[in-house]
Amino acid sequence: MSTSPASTATVGPVRESDRIVSLDVLRGFALLGILTMNIGAFSMPSATYFDPTAWGEITGLNGWVWRVTHVLADLKFMAIFSMLFGAGIVLMWQRADASGRPATGVHHRRMFWLIVFGLLHAHLLWYGDILYWYGMTGLVVYWFR
Repeated sequence: MSTSPASTATVGPVRESDRIVSLDVLRGFALLGILTMNIGAFSMPSATYFDPTAWGEITGLNGWVWRVTHVLADLKFMAIFSMLFGAGIVLMWQRADASGRPATGVHHRRMFWLIVFGLLHAHLLWYGDILYWYGMTGLVVYWFR
């Protein structure tokens, strides 16, 4: 009987020593970028996300900040975060395969709770929350495994 990490792997939370730090750092960086994109939606009417002049002129510092965030952040961090979501799913499946246990139950539970939190956030905190859509996408992605 082998005691290699692959043969003793279990499906569940990853130990700190087994985490891929670069993915965690990139995920945090992407979340900060998404926050940068959404600050306007939190503080102003939603129309300003698409038309910054809906709230007033964008001259001086306001114009500069809008242009920089539009060029450097708009949708780019969402793409990074979405790819990391997919990478996390693949890593979970690989750990499950290495342990010889199916990932179906864990995957569906995680997506269920993501959907629940997404619905709660969207209805109670902010209409633009996308956790629900990540959960639904995760359920669909499972069938393309």
